[in-house]
Amino acid sequence: MDKVRFVILYGGEWSNSGGKFNYQYGMSKVILVSRETPYGSLLDIVSRLVEANPSESSIKMKFIFNSPEVLAPFEVLNDDDVQVFLCENSDVNTRTSLYFANVFELDNGNGVGLDNIHESLSSPNDFHNANVFSIGVDNDDETRDSRPSTSEVPSRRSRVASFQGIETKLSTIHGSYTSLQSIVNNVKEVEVGDLFPSKEALQIKIQLLSIGNHFQFKVKKSTKTLLVMSCIVEDCKWCVRATKLKDCESFRVRKYSPDHTCSLDALHFDHRQASSKLIGHCIKSKFERTSQSYRPNNIIDDMKKQCGMTLGYNKAWRAREVVMGLARGPSIEGFKSCIRPVVAVDGTFLKCKHQGTLFIATSLDGNNQVYSLAFGIGDSENDQSWHWFFTKLYGLIGEMSDLVFISDRNLSIAKAVACVFLNSLHGICMYHLGQNMKAKFKAVEVHDIFYKCSKAYRVVEFNQIMR
Repeated sequence: MDKVRFVILYGGEWSNSGGKFNYQYGMSKVILVSRETPYGSLLDIVSRLVEANPSESSIKMKFIFNSPEVLAPFEVLNDDDVQVFLCENSDVNTRTSLYFANVFELDNGNGVGLDNIHESLSSPNDFHNANVFSIGVDNDDETRDSRPSTSEVPSRRSRVASFQGIETKLSTIHGSYTSLQSIVNNVKEVEVGDLFPSKEALQIKIQLLSIGNHFQFKVKKSTKTLLVMSCIVEDCKWCVRATKLKDCESFRVRKYSPDHTCSLDALHFDHRQASSKLIGHCIKSKFERTSQSYRPNNIIDDMKKQCGMTLGYNKAWRAREVVMGLARGPSIEGFKSCIRPVVAVDGTFLKCKHQGTLFIATSLDGNNQVYSLAFGIGDSENDQSWHWFFTKLYGLIGEMSDLVFISDRNLSIAKAVACVFLNSLHGICMYHLGQNMKAKFKAVEVHDIFYKCSKAYRVVEFNQIMR
C-alpha cells in the first residue's frame, strides 16, 4: 500500500500580506500515512500528534493548493478533501504542508460557562459568538468554491455539530445563571449529515431538542456503531438514525424524520429526557455563593416555571448531588491534592441477600472529618480479597511519599500492604489494639499506660511514661 509523507504545522496563525497567505507557526512534525486514509483517521492521527482532543475542540485542517494563482487555503472537511491533499503530496514537485488549528477550544475555567453555551448551540458555524481564537483567513464560501474537487461535497453545514465538547463546557463551575429554558430554546435542529464527535454528544443534543420541543423519545437500538432513536409513541414517525464513522469515534446522522404524527399533549409530566445529570449541569451556577440555599424543592419549582415539567423529589435531589459532585470532584483527586497520606482500611460483613464483605478505605480531611476514599465488595476477609482491594487502590493513587496505612491486626491486610505498596508504612489502629489489651490484661493501669504511650510523639516522652 502506497504511503504519503507530509509536514504538519501547528501552534501558529494565518496572515495576509499583499494578497499572499502565510502561516506563522511555532512547531512542526512529519507523519507518514496510507494513500487511502479517510478523513476520520487523519483527524485522529493529527490530533494525537499535536495533543489535541477532538471532543473538546473543533479542529480545522487546511492546505495551500499549488497553483499559479493566489488562492486562499483550502479546508479539509471530508474524504474527498483528504484525497486531494494526499494526491498533492504524492508528487515531490507539488508537496504542500497541512496547517492545523483548534478554532473552538473549550476554556478550562476562565470564560466558557452556561451563560454563553446557548450561543454555540444555536449556530454551529458562528464560532465567533463564543470565546474562541481565530486563524485569521477563514472565508468558507471562497474556500468551497475554489476547491479542486469535482465530486459533490457536503456543505459546511455537514459539520462537526455545535454540541462538540458540551459536557466540558457544562462542567465549568462559574458564570451567571442560565436557565434550562434559554438553552433548549436556542438549540439548532438536527440535519442529515450532521457529524458528532461521539454517540453521547448526539444523545445529549437530542435530549435538549426533545425538552425544547416538548416530546420524548426512546433508544430503540444502541451499539458501538449504530444509534437508533424514535418517539416514545409507537405509531409516531419521528426517528433518528446515526452510524459510527470508520476508524474514529464520530457519529454521522444518516436519517432524520423531524415531524411528529402523534399528539404532543399525551406526554408525561416528568420528562424522561430531563435526566438528573442534565438538570444538574444546567443549575450549577445557582450554587456559586455559599450563602445561597438551593434545595430540591427550589429545583422543582424552577423546572415547572421554565419548562412546564413536574420533577419528582428524587430526581431533583439527584440533580443537586450532580452539582455537588462537579464542585468537589473525584475523591481520589482530592486525596492526592489536599489530604494527609494516612489511609485507614477495614472490612465489615454485609447483611444483604448475597452477603459478602465490604472493604473500605478512608482518610481525615483538614476539618478532621471522615473522607471516603474507596470501597469494594468481596467474599470474605482473606489474603486474595485484600490483595485485590489494595491492587485496585494502587491503580488509583499509585506511589506516594510518606504513605501510611492503619488497620486492625488482620494478617491479610499486613501481607497485602507489604506486597502492593512496597514503600509505604503499615500501623495498627490504637483503638483495635487497645480493645485486644483489655481482653488480655485486666489491670486498668495497663490500659492507661498504653493510651498515653500511643499518643506520645517523642521518644523521651514515651520513655518517661514507660518508667
